[in-house]
Amino acid sequence: MKYLVTLALLLLNLAHAQVIPVPPIETCFLCSSAPSMTMYWKGNNAKAVVIFIPGGEGYMGLKEDQTEIKGQLLLTLKRLTNPEQTSGNFDVVLLDSPGELSPRQMYPSARGTFDHLIRIESAIRYYKAKTGLPVWLMGHSNGGISLSEFIKYAQKNGKMDLISGVINSGIRTESYFNAPISFPMLFIHHQNDACHHCLPSAALANYEKVKQFNTGLTEFVYVTTGSAQAADPCRSGFHMYNGAGEDAAKYMDEFMSKAYSAKPQSSHP
Repeated sequence: MKYLVTLALLLLNLAHAQVIPVPPIETCFLCSSAPSMTMYWKGNNAKAVVIFIPGGEGYMGLKEDQTEIKGQLLLTLKRLTNPEQTSGNFDVVLLDSPGELSPRQMYPSARGTFDHLIRIESAIRYYKAKTGLPVWLMGHSNGGISLSEFIKYAQKNGKMDLISGVINSGIRTESYFNAPISFPMLFIHHQNDACHHCLPSAALANYEKVKQFNTGLTEFVYVTTGSAQAADPCRSGFHMYNGAGEDAAKYMDEFMSKAYSAKPQSSHP
């Protein structure tokens, strides 16, 4: 009976999220002082916390009293906290932008600005302190630009110790990484991604380059299930793992679990 009560409380906790405002640790003349809204899902005996940087314009419009969120990719990430769907061994944080990043621009240049990068650093530092866990960064689509720009920022400023791992999901073709890197890095992409900004072949080439200099576990995996949708292919269908959330979450969970395992590692492009 005690076990059933504990399980019920755990599942109740997983059903809802907490939205927490995170103020920037530094400001600049042209930067906004508004906090970054973050949605936090707690995992089960978590090994790490995954901070997700969304694609598109980076703006989800999170509110402090919000406990649920829609979106197939976001609900895919929620699976990482649920022991009935994955190991459940990871906390997940959604990092919202106070406003749209590079709206109506072909290239999301705002993702390389100090204002955006300091918000990523602020979220990392906040959740490191809150959870006592190592922090992984995950970016999807335009969020891949955020990842690559933040890693370059961390390399330049001696802050690479902030990052314990990276998940590159459906990232833009322009995303690129420079040596040195020494943490686990997963490239995950849908094999049939039809978004012209996020070519599967470019993601594979990016992986192959990083594999040459990253001393951490580095893997690439194609998601092959799911289906297309009659909408913008950069905002729906294969690009957003429509119908493939279970597989995408499984691949991410397996990779992160492997990174914390003492067993021999192997790559599977």
